[in-house]
Amino acid sequence: MIQLLRDIRHSWRTIRRAPMFATVVVLSLGVGIGVNTAIFSWIQALTLQPLPGATSVTRLQRIEARTESGGYPGVSWPEYRDLAERLHTFRDLFAFRLSPFNIGEPDALERRYGLLVSGNYFSALDLRPAAGRFMRPDEIAEPVVVISYDFWQTHFRGSADAMTQTLHVNGKPLTVIGVTPPGFQGTVIGLDFDVWMPVRLAPVVIAGSGELENRGFRGYQLMGALVPGASRAAAQSDVDAVMQQLAHDFPATNEGIRGEVAPFWQAPRGPQQFLIGALAALQAVMLLLLLAVCGNTANLVLARASARQQEIGVRLALGAGRWQVANLIVIESLMLALAGALVGVAIAVWGTDALRAVPLPQAFPIRFQTRIDGLSLVFAALLALACGLAFGVPAAVQLTRVGPQQALRAGARTATRSRMRDTLMAVEVALALVVLIAAAYFFKSFNSTRGLDPGFRRDGVWLAAYDLSGRNLTGAAIRDEVFRLLDAVRMLPDVESAAVASSVPLDIHGLPLRSFALDGRTTADGRPERALVNTVTPGYFATMGIAITEGTDFAPLNDAAAPPQAIVNETFARLYFAPDLPAFARPAVPASAASGGGEPGPTHRSAHGSKTHAVIGRQLESGGRRYTIAGVVKDSVYESFGEQPKAIVYYSYRDRPAMAGEIHVRGREARIVQEVRRAVRDVDRALPLYNTRSLNDHIETNLIFERVPARMFTVLGPLLLALAAIGIYAVVSYTVSLRTREIGVRLALGAPTARLIAEVVGQSLVTIGVGALAGWLFAFVMTLDVVMGSIDAAIFAAVPAVLLLVAAVACWLPARRAAAIDPVHALRQIVSSR
Repeated sequence: MIQLLRDIRHSWRTIRRAPMFATVVVLSLGVGIGVNTAIFSWIQALTLQPLPGATSVTRLQRIEARTESGGYPGVSWPEYRDLAERLHTFRDLFAFRLSPFNIGEPDALERRYGLLVSGNYFSALDLRPAAGRFMRPDEIAEPVVVISYDFWQTHFRGSADAMTQTLHVNGKPLTVIGVTPPGFQGTVIGLDFDVWMPVRLAPVVIAGSGELENRGFRGYQLMGALVPGASRAAAQSDVDAVMQQLAHDFPATNEGIRGEVAPFWQAPRGPQQFLIGALAALQAVMLLLLLAVCGNTANLVLARASARQQEIGVRLALGAGRWQVANLIVIESLMLALAGALVGVAIAVWGTDALRAVPLPQAFPIRFQTRIDGLSLVFAALLALACGLAFGVPAAVQLTRVGPQQALRAGARTATRSRMRDTLMAVEVALALVVLIAAAYFFKSFNSTRGLDPGFRRDGVWLAAYDLSGRNLTGAAIRDEVFRLLDAVRMLPDVESAAVASSVPLDIHGLPLRSFALDGRTTADGRPERALVNTVTPGYFATMGIAITEGTDFAPLNDAAAPPQAIVNETFARLYFAPDLPAFARPAVPASAASGGGEPGPTHRSAHGSKTHAVIGRQLESGGRRYTIAGVVKDSVYESFGEQPKAIVYYSYRDRPAMAGEIHVRGREARIVQEVRRAVRDVDRALPLYNTRSLNDHIETNLIFERVPARMFTVLGPLLLALAAIGIYAVVSYTVSLRTREIGVRLALGAPTARLIAEVVGQSLVTIGVGALAGWLFAFVMTLDVVMGSIDAAIFAAVPAVLLLVAAVACWLPARRAAAIDPVHALRQIVSSR
């Protein structure tokens, strides 16, 4: 122990004598360890500690309903009751589903999200309330509500008097009975909920809800713990048997649907699946970045260790053992790595705080439950240990192979050391090139996405969401409410046009996919076709700037004479009405049925110029109702930039009124949001508007998962390039310093300076080129595998060129300095050494 303390003190003195070297090493390691620790904390929050406050989360298993086509539609409440009764391998099987609610008094309504849960929800999770109590399994229909700890603090100031107080949810008074523990967000990873209510209250707080008896309503998720001794395979067999029986008993809703058992964190639905995949890929790239940093640091340490050979020679000559010398080098490296870890932890803490401050889509209550805890600190320490050994051991091995006499002779070097330095430099360049290509792909993809034409005018459009849930309104009443709202908004002086839609393009949860059937057309397997759908009011296409290429807009909301209408996009028309597809055997439908008069619609020509059958007046059926196609609109982007063309059907809000929607307003002034709020309040003071934002902000916010890594690489890419240049410069500078006498003699004999510089640079670039080629080939193969053959030639040409240019400059600087030495001074050194 005493010897260890002495070695630590000596290593500290040695580090203090080289402040520039220590600063470069500590900062570069700090960045590498910091970003890796931050990403690890996000991953472990999703997988290892997804439910703060709950115990034994690892024993929880999900049961997901899966269709034959691979979709996950969820489970119905009657289906949950059947599974809870018939499954023998599960205990405490519980159900839940998310739902938005309007909370508070009419004059101060807030849009919040909550979970409708089965009575055993809290007991199955083994949660302990922060205040009050949780609902009991037998308390399944009482008007009670449990609130989150944060909601308790912000709305009730953490007072114990909150228990037994009344909270209005969708206008219905519920009694607050308990508070969840701090940090608990609910059982949908990545989402944050404020209220929990018994499922039996669904018909009370959600007007018209028939989900308790409707087997076709599949909105629930199921979780439960396996009974002691039961394996996941046995649980899967148990679920398979019960689901087969349900398919036999209820073919209309369960045919073709099976059950899938998986760990809690492997949910196929929701944001966690995307987050885990994205973070895993980001973690892999950041580990490559750290490896590149370690390669750079190893070369720096190796060069510095070689310069200390005379010191090491003295120690060996005085009787120090080789392992004692190696310990000094390794301890010094570990101390540098530890200092880098401390800097990395500070960066990781800042990174997790910055992530929580990033504006996130408001369509769902997304919240990153991330923090730097004990496990994250252990991860950072292990990375520091691995890095310290990675760049400390090679230097220690190099020095312990040198004999005392050889080390004491000035200028003595071995070929082995040169090969080690060259190998490390080549590896460093290869790793740097791989990471830089990945960074270029992320950055270019993000910028290309932002620059794409979405097919609509994104500037000057403002959005505001509303929700009429909780009101016992008929379809006609909802339609009248929306008509009055739009009439008031359109009267505003700064409003050019306004409309309502059930969905907004490029939203994080996408557009719904619904079945439809066309007259005279059947699929090979007899199943209905499916397309994206959106329900909109007249004026939507003008507000969004989407051109109507055929037919007309929808009939006015107050037109009771027009038949149910639909409008399709050009891709829909091309797919289902092109002449090279099977012809439709149906009677002609006059255009007057679709547009209120005039002659039959003309032949449609798609965006690709292919002539198609007439689309206007055709009929499609969906949900047991027939719709007449009134128009065709231009294609646009619906779910993501760069997507393949997708078919979409727009239905009229007049025919399919919905409780919730998004007001779209095209206007000239930023204050238009406040004007719209006032206009809506004049019409309906109890209707809250939430998630107000511009269409541009909506798109930018929903690109969050592309923007975060792009911005991260914007910083890390140039940093890695600078670190690679420093490492190359250090190695070449040290190598040139060993050849000072040789270069002096050659200069004295008349060797051209330019030739000497070219020789030094060329020798180093050969090693660098080998590493760059290896990294380029690896990145090329990985890109082919990941993006299925889509190679960006510009990136694969520009990134190596930039790296080689930086490397050439890093090699040229020490070579130019060496060529400027005085030949007389070099000759004097040779004479004096003899």
